[in-house]
Amino acid sequence: MPARPSSKRTTETVLGTGANRQAATIGAIAITTLVFTTPTMVVGLEWLNCLIPLPVYYFLRVYGQKQGAVIITLALGLAGGLTLWSGNLPSLLFSLTLMPIGLILARADRENESAQRAGLTSVGYLVLVWLITGWLMGLATQSNPYLELRQNLDKGFEATFSLYRDSGRFPAGDLEGIKTLITQLREQVARLFPALLLTSIICTVWLNIVAGQWLLKRRDPTRTDREDLKNWRLPELLVWPVIMTGSLLLLPEERLNTLGLNAGLVLLVLYLSQGLAIIASLMQRWSLSLLVRTIIYSLLFMQIYGFVLVAVLGLADVWVDFRKQRLTKDVDDTSVS
Repeated sequence: MPARPSSKRTTETVLGTGANRQAATIGAIAITTLVFTTPTMVVGLEWLNCLIPLPVYYFLRVYGQKQGAVIITLALGLAGGLTLWSGNLPSLLFSLTLMPIGLILARADRENESAQRAGLTSVGYLVLVWLITGWLMGLATQSNPYLELRQNLDKGFEATFSLYRDSGRFPAGDLEGIKTLITQLREQVARLFPALLLTSIICTVWLNIVAGQWLLKRRDPTRTDREDLKNWRLPELLVWPVIMTGSLLLLPEERLNTLGLNAGLVLLVLYLSQGLAIIASLMQRWSLSLLVRTIIYSLLFMQIYGFVLVAVLGLADVWVDFRKQRLTKDVDDTSVS
């Protein structure tokens, strides 16, 4: 495998020197500050919290550890001042629990660690931090943050039904059907809430890995990635939890059935990511255009069946090995170079 260019050389080549580099640094600070503050200061954009690790990961790799740390520190200071002024500092502090994921991914990238191991470390970190944070908050407020979060979701469902009811645009029969649907949805969300939390963590980490590597490759096309994400795969031993989960779903005991549903949802997301890697690899092998790829992805994810199909494809890869030809080619190319 060809040696990766040194961080200093790569930084100078990509960013340039002098005034251009200074302007780029100021822009990096502004972008990082914007990513840190927008989810806490703009109502309705809280979902952007999932992108908080991205500028940390990206700028630490583009600028190097020392200058990247300066950029992140200055951005943190500006974000703290803005949220303190607006009264949103507590929200920012909780959101910043995601920031170390960027540090983990940047370190893993720098040390050529596999995406699988970096992702597992990031997920483990966030689960541990959120458990400790919830426990400390519970001690400080004499409450249960998990139950409070569940109750807030229930209030959200109730508010949604109130909007339909108060709009005056639906007859009584339709409102009754809507109420029944919302009630069923609320019950299922409550039942699957642990898995929903875990899958949100997994998706956040995966999003930052994919987006970070894509941005770094666009910034520096000569970059040699530590691992092509199109070739990554889950451990084969994970098939056994799939079998055990299927067995739990067949049992009449409600608690075991609920455990199986939660485990099944997490495994679905994991094998969905592997299925996406297979599809991306095959489309690259067939040299499909961007338009065709966009159409295929759209058709796959227009309905829930598409998600299941992609996840089944990821699971079947354990036995079929859809990317064997692609992986062999990658190894040969690496050996030649």
